[in-house]
Amino acid sequence: MTILSEAIPEREARILAEIKLVEGSNLWAIVMRRMKKSQMGMIGFYIVVSLIFMALVAFIILQYDALFGLNNPTNDPYDILNYYVEIWIPGTEKYIRLIAHPRYIIPGDQTLAPNANYPFGTDTRGFDILSRTFFGSSLSLILGIVGQITTSVLGMVIGAVSGYFGGFFDDIVQRLNEVISAMPGFILFIFVVAIFRDIASSIPGGLYMVVIVIFALIGWGGTSLIVRAKILSLKQTEFIEAERALGAKDARIIFRHIIPNSLSPVIVITTLGIANTIIQIAALAFFGLGDATAVTWGDDLAYHRDNLLTYWWMPTWPALMIFITILGFNLMGDALLDALDPKQAVG
Repeated sequence: MTILSEAIPEREARILAEIKLVEGSNLWAIVMRRMKKSQMGMIGFYIVVSLIFMALVAFIILQYDALFGLNNPTNDPYDILNYYVEIWIPGTEKYIRLIAHPRYIIPGDQTLAPNANYPFGTDTRGFDILSRTFFGSSLSLILGIVGQITTSVLGMVIGAVSGYFGGFFDDIVQRLNEVISAMPGFILFIFVVAIFRDIASSIPGGLYMVVIVIFALIGWGGTSLIVRAKILSLKQTEFIEAERALGAKDARIIFRHIIPNSLSPVIVITTLGIANTIIQIAALAFFGLGDATAVTWGDDLAYHRDNLLTYWWMPTWPALMIFITILGFNLMGDALLDALDPKQAVG
């Protein structure tokens, strides 16, 4: 009896301390505080933030070069063909040469091992691998993030509507989900790429746009099932009944209350799914079904897959970037899974 009476005040004190920790904090502040307890999770978080920052910088620099990189104020013969990415200083005839352009080659610089001029070396075509690795980050991450977010949003909306209305509509959605889930996704990707390859090849990266659309259309099933299960437990709760009693429309209840309360599992699915999307797109490229007009890690890895034993540096760098990206998103996703778990101790 004495032990029980001593344990109750300790438990109450711990609960009060946890309440003070979250007082005045929003959900994301609480989640970030929990994530900081996971060293591996924070490593993943910093990897992801660094990669996104690199991709943004690469995109901005390349767009700036496309607009102002061909001024060639000094009549440099290399600039006529835009061999380098440069930053032009407006109002002057000066520019800063940054790095070799990822789409153009300098004749005579093929198959160079890593050196002072090319830290990552050059490939058999004469491309600077450092440049391809740096500027390939933009499209590689965009494909993974946009592809998975599109899939998650579609699955979340379908699952929310299906679970909320139920009945015949829910039966149709679930049967459709079963059919889609039974399809071999990767084989379907190959089939779709073979059909749209010639049509989409006229647009840089166009083939991957088709892949993202197909990925979203066949990949929403898992997310919709999780959201639907969450909706079934939420739609009979008191606050939803109160909204109905106040005359709220179904659309308002679904998008204002039900979906926001189902975001936690969707966020985790999306974070972990980004890595899976990047792997699938890289795998398509590896099997020769990539987009030759695009600068991505997967396409470069596919091009150099036969050079590992002869020119080790060519496939190593794009493969390493894919590995680091997948590692970062997986570590962060695992930490988010724990941080968004309501059963976890607060703070």
